[in-house]
Amino acid sequence: MTKLEEILVLVRSINEDEFQEQLTNGNSLEDVHKELLFLAEKIESKKKRTNIIIEHISNCYAGDFFNYLPISDAQDELDVFCMGFNTYIEELKAVMVSKNLLETINKKLIEEKERSEQLALARDEFLSSMSHEIRTPLNGILGFTDLLLENSSLDDESKKQLDYIKISGDILLVIINDILDLAKIESGQITLYEKPFNLSKLIQLIYDTFSSKIQIKEIDFKISIDKKVPKILNGDSIRVSQILFNLISNAVKFTPVKGKIRLKIKFDKEEEGFYNIKVTVKDSGIGIPSDKIDTIFDPFIQVSNDTARKYGGTGLGLTIIKKIITIMKGEIQVKSKLDRGTKFIVNLPFAKGKSSSVDLKSIENKDKSSIPVPAGRRIKVLLAEDNRINQILIQKLLSKFNFDCVIVDNGHLAVEAVKRENFDIILMDIMMPKMDGYEASSIIRNMEDKSKKNIPIVALTAVVTGSVIEACSSVGIDKYLSKPFETEELYDVIMELVRTNS
Repeated sequence: MTKLEEILVLVRSINEDEFQEQLTNGNSLEDVHKELLFLAEKIESKKKRTNIIIEHISNCYAGDFFNYLPISDAQDELDVFCMGFNTYIEELKAVMVSKNLLETINKKLIEEKERSEQLALARDEFLSSMSHEIRTPLNGILGFTDLLLENSSLDDESKKQLDYIKISGDILLVIINDILDLAKIESGQITLYEKPFNLSKLIQLIYDTFSSKIQIKEIDFKISIDKKVPKILNGDSIRVSQILFNLISNAVKFTPVKGKIRLKIKFDKEEEGFYNIKVTVKDSGIGIPSDKIDTIFDPFIQVSNDTARKYGGTGLGLTIIKKIITIMKGEIQVKSKLDRGTKFIVNLPFAKGKSSSVDLKSIENKDKSSIPVPAGRRIKVLLAEDNRINQILIQKLLSKFNFDCVIVDNGHLAVEAVKRENFDIILMDIMMPKMDGYEASSIIRNMEDKSKKNIPIVALTAVVTGSVIEACSSVGIDKYLSKPFETEELYDVIMELVRTNS
């Protein structure tokens, strides 16, 4: 079976497991594309429904106690949550219209405070569950896409299509992260990664993402990049792509048929240690009323309800990129005239360094399989993971490092394996049946055998809330990696902990 057939089988398995559907029967790249598009649409649907639920709950906190959550036809965990919440709303209404209204309201205020606290905990659990359910299949998509991209026999068109899947998956991952953990972004607790990247290629991939919509609307879209802009910049390419993605998405969304969009990248100025790059996105769209410009960066805010109904969107995009730009120590400005168009101007600093002079081909052709393997004995890894697709993916990655890998399906089996065998490191999923990663890690840390109890443990989990990170630390887990993760990141963490523990 070819790798293409293997990934098709795995993607179909995801669709059947998650949505009880399979779209194709063949074994071509086109089938992979259809199946992945279907999966992406389903994930996007869950994301939109999750956002609606969060907005409804926020309104409830603001005093709109009779705000019902919508029930869909999916009959999944989101609907179970909504039905439970709506039942609570019904109970609240019944109490508030009772004969002893005043006495009941006073009593209910105390109860409501307690319920709000419980609801906050329930929301955290809900977001953790959604994070796990969405990020777990996405880890398989991005991981196996990376493996396919390493295939030297791929033709240019196949590699280009896989690049589209990769960039779309990366952007989707950032959007999911932002929606599931908006509080983290608002508090500035996001990490920026500085790596060399090709800005022109990034822009082209994002443009290609919207190319079909641009063609359908017959938009005159032109891109100009100043020759002074370095081909390779040093920064967080995912965050840069998120900024460009949101700005271009809005421009395409609000520009009418046969309208114009201009994307300009200019070298602004050079300062000590930094290049300053100016990004301008200008459209001939509907524009923004002057009295609304000051509010467009506020969360869940759109120009009007009609705008939200007609054009869609969560109202989070501009809020998120404004905060990211601020964290990157950049600036964003907006100029707009109603019915004439809008222009966003973003100034971003990029650190100078050796990466600025790296040859373009060395970035485009970087081979992850060239990661150095440790000399001497083979590192033995225990992987505790209940998802079969992630088991296969991580095992393939570890085999590239020349590591030995033993796989178990839950925390109980992980504890038994540690008792029987010696391992250099443990990769521990958190949400597993029978015994979760917390309990398993706690048991291992309390073993009498010092060589066993001090084995480095890395949490590999799709849950990314702050409470989970704190819980990992409290049971003695050494490191935390969120799914999806980069191959190099996994290797670096393993080598760091093994060397420290040896």
